Amino acid sequence: MLGYLCLLPLPYLLTFTLDMADKGLYAGLLTAINTLAMMAFYLQFPLGSRLKRIPLFANIDWNITHHKKIGQWIGITILLHPILILAPRFMVSFEDGMHSLITVLTAPQMLTGIIAWVGLILWILAAIFRQQLKLSYEVWRFTHMLGFVAIAILATLHVMSVGSHGQYGETYNLIWWALGYLSVSMVLYNYIVKPFTLRSHPFRLVDVSQVSRTDWQVTIEKDASSDFDFQPGQFVWLNTSKRSGGVREHPFSIASCQADLPRISFIIRNLGDYTSRLNTLKIGQPVYVDGPYGSISLADSSQSDATLLIAGGAGIGPMLSLLRSLAQNGDPRPIRLIYGNNDLDQMVLQKEIKELEKTMPDFKQQLVCATATDQDEIYQGVIDKTCIEQVIQGQSPGAWSVYLCGPEAMITAVNRNLRLLNIPAANIHYEQLSF
Repeated sequence: MLGYLCLLPLPYLLTFTLDMADKGLYAGLLTAINTLAMMAFYLQFPLGSRLKRIPLFANIDWNITHHKKIGQWIGITILLHPILILAPRFMVSFEDGMHSLITVLTAPQMLTGIIAWVGLILWILAAIFRQQLKLSYEVWRFTHMLGFVAIAILATLHVMSVGSHGQYGETYNLIWWALGYLSVSMVLYNYIVKPFTLRSHPFRLVDVSQVSRTDWQVTIEKDASSDFDFQPGQFVWLNTSKRSGGVREHPFSIASCQADLPRISFIIRNLGDYTSRLNTLKIGQPVYVDGPYGSISLADSSQSDATLLIAGGAGIGPMLSLLRSLAQNGDPRPIRLIYGNNDLDQMVLQKEIKELEKTMPDFKQQLVCATATDQDEIYQGVIDKTCIEQVIQGQSPGAWSVYLCGPEAMITAVNRNLRLLNIPAANIHYEQLSF
């Protein structure tokens, strides 16, 4: 966060190097808002890219979360941009304001800015309401990427041709050119350059099996020449199409542990157009893997006295990876798994988990089911404060390190309940199932 905040004001600070007449407090405020918004927009590209070799943008979980939040704030700021510029004219008189508005809308040099403004608002709304639009993941990713590349180019041209600082300082324009170029280059790298490197080390599909009414276990095997490795809790982008490039890749958490290499497996829930076709995959076909990514690590709990894993629905994948790794390491500490689903027949790999209850030194699972069952040992409802409190009793709240994964609403609710139980925020590590 600190590194991001240090980059954000750089273009604004550089405006003070330009020898321009002081235009007053309001104009100065607009300069600050506009330059900060443009820099935040350019920084959306490294936040949305997968740049694990650049430390500032290597935390993919943080990047994606803030990419969405910052995008919404950029949308609000850009929406207000023409209003803030024309407001002084309307304050003089309505006629003067309307004359300025018509002049702006009809001026040829304003065309790039108008298209970028309308496009940015529409594309941000499309991202926010993607589920309601019922677009396939591939179509949404392609239009999202292509649209924002076009908006970046148009916005850069607008800043340099209409913006007062851009018109005044040719050297200052080089900053916007460089930022626009870097933004587009990151997209080209992810969609054109990186796929070539993935093509040289394809994985091979070895198994696809249904493990619950709604879930599949997909297992792939890495090429002997590949140096792929991962930490429990991480995820990758999988591409099971015939081509390594494009927008056909999907993010899935690894469910296996390192001891299973060269094979890695995933628990994938049927939640959309791609996941509903997993049974059509062919054993032996190539699979392209980009990763691993993710900052969840068992090292975060190395100093804790106990470990709590909480999984909601498809979030069982990374929790299984952590659990299997803890079992492989013979961890003697208390380890608990709270695993929730809507229906009992959605619980995956229960035979394996119950066997771990017998073989691990101190491990227990608590199943949570939203629909009523006739089994007394299953907690009825959702993973609430009472459920968590019952599972962690016997240890002080500060003794627990907590890992959780699931839908956004579940993460928010469980996080709140964990804090109510006095579990420190620093002890809570989570991954949301949305990218």
